[in-house]
Parts: sequence; structure tokens; C-alpha cells
Amino acid sequence: MLDRDDYWPRLIKSLRSREHLTQADLGSRLGVDQTAVSRWERGQDAPALRLRQKIRDLYRQRAAGKQDLVARARVRNALWPASLVGPGAVFIEFNARALAEIGIQVDDLRGRSIYGLFGPDVDCVTERWESAGIFQGELAMTVSLNRIDGPEGPAFIKTLDTPHFTWDGDIWCLCEIQRISATEHAKLIEEFGGAHFALPFDALNH
Repeated sequence: MLDRDDYWPRLIKSLRSREHLTQADLGSRLGVDQTAVSRWERGQDAPALRLRQKIRDLYRQRAAGKQDLVARARVRNALWPASLVGPGAVFIEFNARALAEIGIQVDDLRGRSIYGLFGPDVDCVTERWESAGIFQGELAMTVSLNRIDGPEGPAFIKTLDTPHFTWDGDIWCLCEIQRISATEHAKLIEEFGGAHFALPFDALNH
């Protein structure tokens, strides 16, 4: 008796097609022969219970890994200033528009931490941002307000940050970046009661 009728035939055919696997290839990964995979795809049998989770995990792993690549490509090619930041406030990805918006000139930020790059004010806001729980999966969104002192004077930056849950179990943060005026910066700090605003997932239900 197959669970959900054609669930296993569809899932296995989709997995093989997407990964360019023969029935024998998939069988080898699962420790069964080609005829077993053939029976599953024809709906004549279903995988044993011990194999079902392996098949689901393989399907999800391939899909989720691709989603992580999509997240990185999305940031690189975004039409707005953006970066992708991981635990430790380390840049995973960024685009040229982000550098222009912030007003800094560097070749590559990937692998570098925010700490120490933009001055003590940014370090302080970043520490508050991390400790609020963005990388623990507790927050749906944050807004951070930063002042970056450069050779041409201060740049006031607002970032809207949302989590991206990776296949490996990490959390990356997609940061959309906008330069704002000193007046708006001061107004938002007064409104938020500080340079950081956090919205927990629980608050989305209200």
C-alpha cells in the first residue's frame, strides 16, 4: 500500500531527473539494486521505512543547497544595495551597490567581519544586533542605524535585515542597505529608543 498514492513515484522521478541519476545510480546511493528503484517509480512498491527518510533528506538537501546558492546570487545581482552576513557578522556576499551606498572602496568584503571595518559606533550597533538573537532564529526582522565616519564626512546608514535559514543549519542575514539623512537617522533613533529595532517571530501573529 503506497502512502499518498503516487507520492514516491513522483518524488523519486523528480530527484533522479534533477540530479541526472540513473535508477542504478540512485539504487547504489541507497544500497538497493536498480530493479527496486524501477518498482518504486512504477508504483508497484514503496521504499522500505528505513529508506524513506534517506530519500527525503537527499531531495531536501539538493533543493536547499541550491536555495543557498540562489540567496548568494540574489545579493550579488540585486538592483538595490545588499549584503549577506553570517554569524560573527562575517560577510558572505555583497554587491557593488552596497559599497557605493556605504561610501567605501574595497575590492572584496567576503570572509571579513563587520567588526573593525567601519569604526567603534558600527561595532557597538553590530554587537547589539548579534546579541538580540538574529543568528539564533529568534527574530523575523531587524533594523539597524549606523553612522560611518569617512574622509568626506559621516554617512548615515539604515539596514533592514531578515534571516535566511541554510541547509547546514546556520542562519545568514540578508541586509538591505539605504543611506539616509542625518535628520532621518536622529528621528529613527528617537522612535526606536536606540540604534537598533528587533521584531521577534512571535510578534508577527499579532
